[in-house]
Amino acid sequence: MPKVHLTQQFADNPPVPKDKPKADYFDTQFPGFLLEVRSTGKATYYQRYRDRYGRLKQSRIGPTYAVSIDTAREKARQIRQAPVMGYDPNAELERHRKTPTFREFIDEKYLPHVKVYKRSWMQDETMIERRIISLWGKMKISEISSEDVRDFRDRLMADGLKPGSVNRYMALVKFIFSLAEQWEVIEKSPARSVSKLADNNQKERYLSREETTRLLIELKNCKSDAVPDVIEFLILTGARKGEAMHMKWADVDFERKIWTVPISKSGKPRYIPLSGAAMAVLERRKGNESKWVFPNPKTGRPISGFHRTWDRIRKNAGIPNVRIHDLRHNFASLLINNGRSLYEVQKLLGHADISTTQRYAHLSQDTLQEATELVSVTIGSDSDSGPE
Repeated sequence: MPKVHLTQQFADNPPVPKDKPKADYFDTQFPGFLLEVRSTGKATYYQRYRDRYGRLKQSRIGPTYAVSIDTAREKARQIRQAPVMGYDPNAELERHRKTPTFREFIDEKYLPHVKVYKRSWMQDETMIERRIISLWGKMKISEISSEDVRDFRDRLMADGLKPGSVNRYMALVKFIFSLAEQWEVIEKSPARSVSKLADNNQKERYLSREETTRLLIELKNCKSDAVPDVIEFLILTGARKGEAMHMKWADVDFERKIWTVPISKSGKPRYIPLSGAAMAVLERRKGNESKWVFPNPKTGRPISGFHRTWDRIRKNAGIPNVRIHDLRHNFASLLINNGRSLYEVQKLLGHADISTTQRYAHLSQDTLQEATELVSVTIGSDSDSGPE
């Protein structure tokens, strides 16, 4: 192991070995700092060090044509000091090398995971392919920064997406990076500090009695096979659209009037008691031979979507701004306005957190008017019983 005082002049024109593949020239001034010279003439700086377990390792700094002797010496000093601080340069480089790209993480970890329990995984896949992969697909997932995530959010806004749609993308991105952090693929999610947009247009919509009557009339007039029934069933149960669309006959206990949703949004089964009206909808459906309660009549499989039919029905009913999910809000509102507790509504809707139920706890003006009348009646009764 020849030792020399490594200088810029020596590095620019080092002795090239002729009888062996390479030669290592160790610096006499800084322990472990060396210049490796190949028989091809290529020269590269390295630093040898011992990790915290005392094992001898060597870390590459860079070739002489790209790194000056002063820069290489400073990098060598950092490498030598790193183990003292509990940091192994080679281990970090190896970890970075093994870190998957965003595309690899999605294909090899994320999608296999969500396919097991998340019914909407195909929607996730579509959203990822449509707008995310083209930006981050080839990047190491650990290289994606908070600034990249904010730029992605701003790009969606610039493309004209509404705040609600942007927030759905951001919720997906946050979930992906949260799993990557949980599985120790990355140290910290870059999406953690990126806030969602304020969605002032996202208002809860509730149906009046008159609107409900018109909607039920339009459902009866609709010629579609399964769609009117599934919409009426949603009105009567407050279930999520996906839960009803994938409902199987085997999930219904007709004797006890209980519908078991095998895997709910929380990942656990939930049990929904069915009213007489909801049971009547199921009785009408018994004629189909599919294992699904609301199948597509052409395929026998669950209906995959019915936005066009719903759009026609709601416009004919004079409620063009009512969304399917609003039927779930409406179910909760009817229960609250008829004196049922938040706890009961929470259980019926399958919410894990009662704070979610509180967002649906809408009190109609009629109910509020009745409440104020109770106060006036009580005050009146007190005054009547007072001293003359």
